[in-house]
Amino acid sequence: MKKTLTKIFNVVIDILIVFVLIISVITLISVFATTRGGEGVPNVFGKAPISVLSDSMAGDKDDNFNKGDLLICDVVKDGAETNFEVGEIVTFREDLDGNGELELVTHRLYEQNENGSFKTKGDANVTYDQNPSNTTIFSDVYPSDILAVYHGSKIPGLGNFVDFIRSPLGFFLCILLPMIIFFIYQAVRVIINAMAYSKEKGRLAAEEAIQNSELTEEQKAKAIAEYLEAQKDKQAQDPQPEEMAETPEPGASLDTEEKSDEASQ
Repeated sequence: MKKTLTKIFNVVIDILIVFVLIISVITLISVFATTRGGEGVPNVFGKAPISVLSDSMAGDKDDNFNKGDLLICDVVKDGAETNFEVGEIVTFREDLDGNGELELVTHRLYEQNENGSFKTKGDANVTYDQNPSNTTIFSDVYPSDILAVYHGSKIPGLGNFVDFIRSPLGFFLCILLPMIIFFIYQAVRVIINAMAYSKEKGRLAAEEAIQNSELTEEQKAKAIAEYLEAQKDKQAQDPQPEEMAETPEPGASLDTEEKSDEASQ
Protein backbone atom coordinates (compact mmCIF):
# COMPACT_ATOMS: atom_id res chain seq x y z
CA MET A 1 0.00 0.00 0.00
CA LYS A 2 2.85 2.38 0.90
CA LYS A 3 4.66 1.68 -2.36
CA THR A 4 1.46 2.32 -4.35
CA LEU A 5 0.90 5.69 -2.65
CA THR A 6 4.52 6.62 -3.27
CA LYS A 7 4.19 5.82 -6.98
CA ILE A 8 0.95 7.85 -7.23
CA PHE A 9 2.61 10.77 -5.44
CA ASN A 10 5.61 10.68 -7.80
CA VAL A 11 3.35 10.59 -10.87
CA VAL A 12 1.31 13.58 -9.62
CA ILE A 13 4.49 15.53 -8.86
CA ASP A 14 5.89 14.74 -12.33
CA ILE A 15 2.68 15.94 -14.00
CA LEU A 16 2.70 19.19 -12.02
CA ILE A 17 6.36 19.77 -12.82
CA VAL A 18 5.80 19.21 -16.54
CA PHE A 19 2.81 21.58 -16.48
CA VAL A 20 4.80 24.29 -14.70
CA LEU A 21 7.71 23.89 -17.12
CA ILE A 22 5.39 24.18 -20.14
CA ILE A 23 3.82 27.37 -18.73
CA SER A 24 7.29 28.71 -17.95
CA VAL A 25 8.56 28.05 -21.48
CA ILE A 26 5.49 29.68 -23.07
CA THR A 27 5.83 32.68 -20.77
CA LEU A 28 9.53 33.03 -21.55
CA ILE A 29 8.78 32.98 -25.26
CA SER A 30 6.00 35.55 -24.87
CA VAL A 31 8.30 37.82 -22.86
CA PHE A 32 11.40 37.68 -25.04
CA ALA A 33 10.06 36.76 -28.51
CA THR A 34 8.39 39.88 -29.87
CA THR A 35 7.71 40.99 -33.41
CA ARG A 36 9.32 43.92 -35.21
CA GLY A 37 12.52 44.15 -33.21
CA GLY A 38 10.91 44.21 -29.77
CA GLU A 39 8.49 47.02 -30.65
CA GLY A 40 5.69 44.69 -31.69
CA VAL A 41 3.65 42.16 -29.74
CA PRO A 42 4.60 38.96 -27.86
CA ASN A 43 4.84 36.15 -30.38
CA VAL A 44 4.20 32.52 -29.39
CA PHE A 45 4.18 30.44 -32.59
CA GLY A 46 2.26 33.10 -34.52
CA LYS A 47 -0.13 33.93 -31.67
CA ALA A 48 0.04 37.08 -29.56
CA PRO A 49 -1.10 36.80 -25.91
CA ILE A 50 -2.24 40.32 -25.01
CA SER A 51 -3.53 41.44 -21.61
CA VAL A 52 -6.51 43.79 -21.51
CA LEU A 53 -5.80 46.85 -19.37
CA SER A 54 -9.17 48.63 -19.54
CA ASP A 55 -12.88 48.14 -20.20
CA SER A 56 -12.85 50.21 -23.41
CA MET A 57 -13.97 47.15 -25.41
CA ALA A 58 -16.59 45.88 -22.97
CA GLY A 59 -20.01 45.22 -24.45
CA ASP A 60 -22.60 42.68 -25.53
CA LYS A 61 -21.02 41.61 -28.82
CA ASP A 62 -19.50 38.16 -29.19
CA ASP A 63 -16.03 39.60 -29.73
CA ASN A 64 -16.11 42.06 -26.81
CA PHE A 65 -13.81 41.59 -23.84
CA ASN A 66 -13.20 43.03 -20.39
CA LYS A 67 -10.33 44.32 -18.31
CA GLY A 68 -8.13 41.46 -17.06
CA ASP A 69 -8.88 39.11 -19.96
CA LEU A 70 -6.11 37.53 -22.00
CA LEU A 71 -6.60 37.84 -25.75
CA ILE A 72 -5.11 35.32 -28.16
CA CYS A 73 -4.57 37.38 -31.31
CA ASP A 74 -3.08 36.47 -34.68
CA VAL A 75 0.27 38.13 -35.32
CA VAL A 76 0.48 40.36 -38.42
CA LYS A 77 3.87 40.03 -40.09
CA ASP A 78 3.51 42.99 -42.47
CA GLY A 79 0.49 45.22 -41.99
CA ALA A 80 1.29 47.26 -45.10
CA GLU A 81 0.78 44.14 -47.22
CA THR A 82 -2.41 43.06 -45.40
CA ASN A 83 -5.97 44.02 -46.31
CA PHE A 84 -7.92 45.13 -43.23
CA GLU A 85 -11.64 45.81 -43.14
CA VAL A 86 -13.83 48.09 -41.07
CA GLY A 87 -15.22 46.16 -38.11
CA GLU A 88 -12.07 44.14 -37.38
CA ILE A 89 -10.47 44.37 -33.94
CA VAL A 90 -6.75 45.08 -34.21
CA THR A 91 -3.79 45.70 -31.92
CA PHE A 92 -1.43 48.63 -32.40
CA ARG A 93 0.85 50.82 -30.29
CA GLU A 94 -0.38 54.23 -29.17
CA ASP A 95 0.93 57.03 -26.97
CA LEU A 96 -2.04 57.07 -24.63
CA ASP A 97 -0.73 59.55 -22.06
CA GLY A 98 1.25 61.84 -24.32
CA ASN A 99 4.52 60.99 -22.54
CA GLY A 100 6.17 59.43 -25.57
CA GLU A 101 5.78 55.84 -24.35
CA LEU A 102 3.88 53.59 -26.71
CA GLU A 103 1.44 51.07 -25.23
CA LEU A 104 -0.49 48.23 -26.83
CA VAL A 105 -4.09 49.11 -27.68
CA THR A 106 -6.69 46.68 -29.02
CA HIS A 107 -9.64 48.54 -30.57
CA ARG A 108 -12.03 48.17 -33.47
CA LEU A 109 -11.56 49.70 -36.95
CA TYR A 110 -14.57 52.01 -37.33
CA GLU A 111 -13.93 54.09 -40.42
CA GLN A 112 -11.38 54.12 -43.24
CA ASN A 113 -9.96 57.41 -44.50
CA GLU A 114 -9.12 58.26 -48.09
CA ASN A 115 -5.41 57.85 -47.43
CA GLY A 116 -5.95 54.25 -46.30
CA SER A 117 -5.66 54.89 -42.56
CA PHE A 118 -8.40 53.97 -40.08
CA LYS A 119 -10.24 55.67 -37.27
CA THR A 120 -10.33 53.36 -34.27
CA LYS A 121 -12.49 53.25 -31.16
CA GLY A 122 -13.23 51.09 -28.18
CA ASP A 123 -16.81 49.82 -28.34
CA ALA A 124 -17.48 51.22 -24.86
CA ASN A 125 -16.04 54.65 -25.71
CA VAL A 126 -18.10 57.57 -27.05
CA THR A 127 -15.60 59.03 -29.54
CA TYR A 128 -12.86 57.77 -31.82
CA ASP A 129 -9.35 57.41 -30.39
CA GLN A 130 -7.84 60.87 -30.09
CA ASN A 131 -4.37 62.33 -30.19
CA PRO A 132 -3.30 62.69 -26.53
CA SER A 133 -1.53 65.99 -27.23
CA ASN A 134 -4.58 67.43 -29.01
CA THR A 135 -7.95 65.91 -28.13
CA THR A 136 -9.63 67.64 -31.09
CA ILE A 137 -7.61 65.51 -33.52
CA PHE A 138 -8.42 61.86 -34.06
CA SER A 139 -5.51 59.44 -33.92
CA ASP A 140 -5.48 57.59 -37.25
CA VAL A 141 -3.98 54.11 -37.52
CA TYR A 142 -2.26 53.01 -40.72
CA PRO A 143 -2.16 49.37 -41.86
CA SER A 144 1.61 49.33 -41.26
CA ASP A 145 0.93 50.19 -37.58
CA ILE A 146 -1.27 47.13 -37.01
CA LEU A 147 0.56 44.36 -35.14
CA ALA A 148 -2.13 41.72 -34.55
CA VAL A 149 -5.79 40.92 -35.23
CA TYR A 150 -8.27 39.62 -32.65
CA HIS A 151 -10.77 36.98 -33.81
CA GLY A 152 -12.57 36.25 -30.55
CA SER A 153 -10.21 33.86 -28.76
CA LYS A 154 -9.71 34.87 -25.13
CA ILE A 155 -9.16 33.49 -21.63
CA PRO A 156 -11.23 35.49 -19.11
CA GLY A 157 -9.30 36.82 -16.11
CA LEU A 158 -5.90 35.40 -17.10
CA GLY A 159 -4.45 38.70 -18.30
CA ASN A 160 -3.70 39.95 -14.78
CA PHE A 161 -1.79 36.76 -14.01
CA VAL A 162 0.26 37.03 -17.20
CA ASP A 163 1.15 40.65 -16.37
CA PHE A 164 2.26 39.51 -12.91
CA ILE A 165 4.48 36.80 -14.43
CA ARG A 166 6.13 39.41 -16.64
CA SER A 167 7.07 41.48 -13.57
CA PRO A 168 10.43 40.75 -11.84
CA LEU A 169 8.73 39.28 -8.75
CA GLY A 170 6.32 37.18 -10.80
CA PHE A 171 9.13 35.97 -13.06
CA PHE A 172 11.06 34.73 -10.02
CA LEU A 173 8.08 33.13 -8.23
CA CYS A 174 6.42 31.55 -11.25
CA ILE A 175 9.41 30.61 -13.43
CA LEU A 176 12.78 30.60 -11.66
CA LEU A 177 11.59 29.19 -8.32
CA PRO A 178 9.66 26.23 -9.85
CA MET A 179 12.71 25.39 -11.98
CA ILE A 180 14.98 25.45 -8.92
CA ILE A 181 12.56 23.21 -7.01
CA PHE A 182 12.37 20.88 -10.01
CA PHE A 183 16.15 20.38 -10.18
CA ILE A 184 16.43 19.90 -6.41
CA TYR A 185 13.61 17.35 -6.47
CA GLN A 186 15.22 15.44 -9.33
CA ALA A 187 18.61 15.48 -7.58
CA VAL A 188 17.07 14.03 -4.40
CA ARG A 189 15.35 11.29 -6.43
CA VAL A 190 18.64 10.39 -8.12
CA ILE A 191 20.41 10.09 -4.75
CA ILE A 192 17.61 7.95 -3.28
CA ASN A 193 17.58 5.68 -6.32
CA ALA A 194 21.38 5.35 -6.22
CA MET A 195 21.27 4.35 -2.55
CA ALA A 196 18.53 1.80 -3.20
CA TYR A 197 20.42 0.40 -6.19
CA SER A 198 23.66 0.11 -4.21
CA LYS A 199 21.89 -1.69 -1.36
CA GLU A 200 20.11 -4.08 -3.71
CA LYS A 201 23.31 -4.75 -5.64
CA GLY A 202 25.15 -5.63 -2.43
CA ARG A 203 22.37 -7.92 -1.29
CA LEU A 204 22.31 -9.79 -4.62
CA ALA A 205 26.10 -10.12 -4.61
CA ALA A 206 26.02 -11.56 -1.09
CA GLU A 207 23.26 -13.99 -1.97
CA GLU A 208 25.15 -15.14 -5.07
CA ALA A 209 28.37 -15.69 -3.12
CA ILE A 210 26.57 -17.63 -0.42
CA GLN A 211 24.60 -19.71 -2.91
CA ASN A 212 27.83 -20.67 -4.68
CA SER A 213 29.53 -21.72 -1.43
CA GLU A 214 29.40 -25.21 0.04
CA LEU A 215 26.91 -24.55 2.82
CA THR A 216 23.74 -26.21 3.90
CA GLU A 217 20.46 -24.39 3.19
CA GLU A 218 20.15 -23.54 6.88
CA GLN A 219 23.66 -22.09 6.97
CA LYS A 220 23.02 -20.07 3.79
CA ALA A 221 19.82 -18.59 5.21
CA LYS A 222 21.58 -17.72 8.45
CA ALA A 223 24.50 -16.11 6.61
CA ILE A 224 22.16 -13.98 4.49
CA ALA A 225 20.25 -12.85 7.57
CA GLU A 226 23.50 -11.93 9.34
CA TYR A 227 24.72 -10.00 6.31
CA LEU A 228 21.51 -8.02 5.97
CA GLU A 229 21.49 -7.24 9.69
CA ALA A 230 25.10 -6.03 9.49
CA GLN A 231 24.28 -3.87 6.49
CA LYS A 232 21.29 -2.38 8.33
CA ASP A 233 23.44 -1.49 11.35
CA LYS A 234 26.10 -0.01 9.09
CA GLN A 235 23.56 2.12 7.25
CA ALA A 236 22.14 3.38 10.56
CA GLN A 237 25.61 4.50 11.62
CA ASP A 238 26.61 5.84 8.21
CA PRO A 239 23.60 6.79 6.02
CA GLN A 240 25.81 7.58 3.04
CA PRO A 241 25.23 5.31 -0.01
CA GLU A 242 27.62 2.39 -0.24
CA GLU A 243 29.99 2.72 -3.13
CA MET A 244 30.94 -0.96 -3.13
CA ALA A 245 29.21 -3.81 -1.40
CA GLU A 246 31.47 -6.14 0.52
CA THR A 247 31.08 -9.67 -0.76
CA PRO A 248 31.81 -12.43 1.76
CA GLU A 249 34.35 -14.95 0.58
CA PRO A 250 32.92 -18.36 -0.32
CA GLY A 251 33.22 -20.76 2.56
CA ALA A 252 33.92 -18.07 5.16
CA SER A 253 30.63 -18.68 6.97
CA LEU A 254 31.18 -22.44 6.65
CA ASP A 255 34.56 -22.20 8.48
CA THR A 256 32.87 -20.19 11.24
CA GLU A 257 30.13 -22.77 11.61
CA GLU A 258 32.62 -25.70 11.68
CA LYS A 259 34.70 -24.04 14.38
CA SER A 260 31.56 -23.43 16.41
CA ASP A 261 30.56 -27.10 16.08
CA GLU A 262 33.99 -28.30 17.15
CA ALA A 263 33.92 -26.05 20.20
CA SER A 264 30.55 -27.36 21.24
CA GLN A 265 31.77 -30.96 20.94
